[in-house]
Amino acid sequence: MNENNEISDIAEIFLSLGAEKKQAVRMATQLFKRAGQLSTELNITKAEALQGLLETVTCGSRGDLKPSEQATSEVTEKQKTRKNQP
Repeated sequence: MNENNEISDIAEIFLSLGAEKKQAVRMATQLFKRAGQLSTELNITKAEALQGLLETVTCGSRGDLKPSEQATSEVTEKQKTRKNQP
């Protein structure tokens, strides 16, 4: 699959989340570029980087935390609760 096809596929996700076409293509291009950067920085495949970024996008569009971040958030909330108790 070439880069333009991948960007088009990613843009479709943004369109389904309510973005306008021009905005969806711009965000898809940026996300695709960031996936390439992350794959180099973290020594993972571009597909793995893209999967993580898309998970962030879809969870964020629903107002949810990613499952991996939700566990961290729950621990932080418990720690805050303990500090506020006498």
